[in-house]
Formats: sequence, structure tokens, C-alpha cells
Amino acid sequence: MKSSKTTRKRDEVTPLTKLQAELATLRRKLRATIRAYAARLEIDLAESTAAVAALKPAETLSRQRLHEIRELTTMLRDCKVKPEKGRRKDLHRLDSLIHEVHSITHPGASSASR
Repeated sequence: MKSSKTTRKRDEVTPLTKLQAELATLRRKLRATIRAYAARLEIDLAESTAAVAALKPAETLSRQRLHEIRELTTMLRDCKVKPEKGRRKDLHRLDSLIHEVHSITHPGASSASR
């Protein structure tokens, strides 16, 4: 008899069990969103890396293009984030920087995916 009571109690739907279920759902949504967000940033970064790798030797690039390359190098060097803290503002900085680099390396690309 004791085991059937325990089973019944475990299967009951209470406000507490509903909240636990909703929290578990929220955790799944968070993880899925983070994966999709990181994947988008990784794709933009990979495309930018490929575009830079495909550039001609520095001697043949225009003065404007060389200026853009120096500017990008400075922007990347000056990016200050503290990944161990996991702050939103660091994510925003990385997102903005990757978007900026991507927009410079792919001037004709639209920003509709953001």
C-alpha cells in the first residue's frame, strides 16, 4: 500500500511540479537559443576569415583596402572581454565586432540575418 501512495504523490500535478517543468523547458530554450546564436556568429566569423584569406598580396591591394585591414586589426586587438564572467555586455561587444568585421569583409551582404 505504501508504494502506491508514493507513486500517486510523485505523479500529482502541483504548482511546484508545474514550475519545475517550466524551468526545465526554459533551460532547453536557453540552450537551443545559445547554440543558434553561437552558430550564426561562428558562420559570420568563418566567412570573414575566408574572405581575408582570399585577399591578394598586400602589395597589390588599394590604399583604401589596406586602411580597412589596419582598422580591422586594431578593432580586433582592442576588443576587451572577460569570457570567464559570462556577461551580456561582452556578448554584445563580440556580436558587434563580428558584425562589423563581416560587413567590411562582405560589403554587399545584407544584415537581414541579424
